[in-house]
Amino acid sequence: MSEAALGACRPEVAENTALKRAIATLLTEAGERFILPRFLNLSDAEIETKTSQTDFVTIADREAEEWLTPRLLSAMPGRVIGEEASAAAVLKQTDYSGYSWTVDPLDGTSNFVKGKPVFCSMVALLWNGQPVQSWIWQMLNKTLFYAALGGGASCITNTGETRLMLEERPLELDQMIGSGNTLGLAEPRKSQIQTRLRALPGRQFTGSSGIQACLIASGEADFLIHSCSTPWDHAPVDLLCREAGGYAAMLDDGAPFHASQHKAPYMAASSRAGWDRLCKSVWQDG
Repeated sequence: MSEAALGACRPEVAENTALKRAIATLLTEAGERFILPRFLNLSDAEIETKTSQTDFVTIADREAEEWLTPRLLSAMPGRVIGEEASAAAVLKQTDYSGYSWTVDPLDGTSNFVKGKPVFCSMVALLWNGQPVQSWIWQMLNKTLFYAALGGGASCITNTGETRLMLEERPLELDQMIGSGNTLGLAEPRKSQIQTRLRALPGRQFTGSSGIQACLIASGEADFLIHSCSTPWDHAPVDLLCREAGGYAAMLDDGAPFHASQHKAPYMAASSRAGWDRLCKSVWQDG
């Protein structure tokens, strides 16, 4: 569904200031109650793994999501697609009509477990599977990145709110800064894409898609390439980057992000020209 069609049938939420503030308050409280007290203070019993030995989940992830879920539904009824509660069930989800919430209570869990201060909480409100509002909360420095479809993107701190609008960014591959991964790809495609990503001089690893999106929206980075997208990771990233003036789409066909496209490759970039160049150089064959 195009953005024009989406806007034509969507209830007006883009400038819902009350909802914007309410979700920001919930994220702040969830962080203070469940996440920050456990940073640098986790016991082994409070850490588990999911799909691999490096795919962590902690008691902080689970408790924050459980606490947020009913409160998000109270703020806007619909369904909640949470990373911890819905990871398996969401792959079978086919009905995204109306409102949905995506929740990643602790994005950058591996960093959190290792004591690295690079993590955030992310929430997005979807309408018919596409993001219309998003919140990325960096609780350690008390900074909120917010976006609304058609309403722009902003960075909010204790000193005020700053509108985000990307200026000209580098288009030469050797000057671009960003992150990429090949999770979920099969060989030989996996090794092929890994080789191309490693050839990018500005490739970095933040360990958090939300933090990387904030860097793109702030004009400090240029790309995020993920070979396996999920609603909770990429709905908030997608809207923030696009509303800040960047470009984002699915890598295989250039389609707009939609929550139903589980495990499909995705890229957000600081410009359309940059997205096209990276897609051709990193993702496309030939």
